[in-house]
Amino acid sequence: MSREAKTNLILFSIVLVLALIVWLKPGIKTNSHHYISSLDRDEISEIHLQRQGLDNISLNKHHGLWFLSEPYQLPANPLRVNSITALVEKRSYTRFQVNNTELNRYHLDKPLVRISFDNEQFIIGSADPLMQRRYTMNISDNTQSAKKTVHLIDGLIFYQLRAALDSFISLRLIPAQAKIKRISWPGKRLKLTHTQWQLTPSPAAAVSNDSIVQLIHFWEQAQATKVETNIKINIGNKIRKKNSISIEFMLNNTTETQIINYVIIQQGQQIKLLRPDINIAYWISPQTLKMISGFSPVPVTSSQKNKH
Repeated sequence: MSREAKTNLILFSIVLVLALIVWLKPGIKTNSHHYISSLDRDEISEIHLQRQGLDNISLNKHHGLWFLSEPYQLPANPLRVNSITALVEKRSYTRFQVNNTELNRYHLDKPLVRISFDNEQFIIGSADPLMQRRYTMNISDNTQSAKKTVHLIDGLIFYQLRAALDSFISLRLIPAQAKIKRISWPGKRLKLTHTQWQLTPSPAAAVSNDSIVQLIHFWEQAQATKVETNIKINIGNKIRKKNSISIEFMLNNTTETQIINYVIIQQGQQIKLLRPDINIAYWISPQTLKMISGFSPVPVTSSQKNKH
């Protein structure tokens, strides 16, 4: 073998060994991501949220649906709930340990947000000046140690947790999976008796079963464009009687009957369904009001026309 060939063989062997070292990394642990919790967000059933200067919020999951229990007892907005349960899956970009006396440096001695998912509690403090990530601590992981582990996580979750109370309330006019039993307007009532819908008083023109089914479907699907809390509007009894809509329903898997009373109000071009009992208004479009207030003719298909 020539000298040049031996040199090439040696160089090839060196390259091969180096490639194996890079690939196998003997004695070196692979770098893995760290997360602030091992909770499964789909298994969470209870949330308590405390926020400096804002409303405290409590939520509970029943039969797969989220409901507010504080400060209102109402269906919760599932999009908002999903955005806050995402906290348990947040990646920890940096971890370091501090003493109790150092927590004030990160606003963790008086946290801006304190949230618990079932039995696991987290606190969130200020943002780091460079990347605007948030200093966060899993309280449940720090109960047995004098040193506290602080994490830096994506800062956007902080604003989800401090969103306005209005955004935590479902936009639906009645809860999901509600079974409607009665709808009442001024001067008329639609009631489910056994398996038949009865409209009283009987209208001059016949109302088809298809129109009634469509009206019920409208109510089941109707959503507001916005929810507004702490409404302060004085409504006289005359307006209340003239512009009221009452709906009675039962939730799936329960036998309890619930009733929601709305008053239709218009401020400028904006139509709202006001719940006077809790001072909350649901902003709706004129089209939505039309669909839930009366019986729309159901289009007849060509095949239906041919039958007559």
